[in-house]
Order: sequence, then C-alpha cells, then structure tokens
Amino acid sequence: MTRSFAATLGILVLTAAMGSPAEAQSKRKTESEVVSIPSPSAFESLSAGNKRIATALFEAQTTAEGVTRMTLEQIAQERRSGRKWGDVFQEMKSQGLIQAETLGQVLGRYDRARHSRS
Repeated sequence: MTRSFAATLGILVLTAAMGSPAEAQSKRKTESEVVSIPSPSAFESLSAGNKRIATALFEAQTTAEGVTRMTLEQIAQERRSGRKWGDVFQEMKSQGLIQAETLGQVLGRYDRARHSRS
C-alpha cells in the first residue's frame, strides 16, 4: 500500500509540474493585455477633492501676454508627480498665472462661483 501511495503521489507531482508552463504562458498573455490597456488621465485618476482643487487652480488662471496657461491635465500631473497643492499654487503664482494671495482664496472664489451657478 505504501508503494502505490508513493507512486500515486509521484504521478500527481509530475502532473502538477507539467501543468505549470501552461499556466505561465496564460499569465504572460494576461500581463501583456494589462499593459495595452490605456491608463486614465492624470486628472481622472485624482480623488474628488483633488479634482476640485485642480479645477479651482485651472479656473483661477489669468491670461497675461507671453504667459501660457497650464491645462487641467498639466495641473493634475503636477499633483500626481508627488507635489503638494501649495507648491503647485506657489509655482503658478510665481509664473504670473494666478493673482490670488493664497490657495485658500482660490478655493473660496471657486466654491462661491460654483455655488452661485447652481
């Protein structure tokens, strides 16, 4: 009985070992399919609160001669790259894109404008 148990166990181990390459091939196909799926835009991948801040910064931009406004996607990408909103605001302010004194002012004006629209 011990020999038949050992033989059965050996067959199971061989069968399992032979099944592994087939599983590895199917996993490779799945990985390549995942790579081909387009990733969401930087803005779309933000949380609702972060989308609000990005939109507020975008809408707060002024148009000065020779200064190119940042797109909503560029603003969101700054945040996605690890920068804090205060740093993004300060850089936009230093470039002359925003005239507000603080990020809080930008958000307050945005919220009031949004509230009056609804």
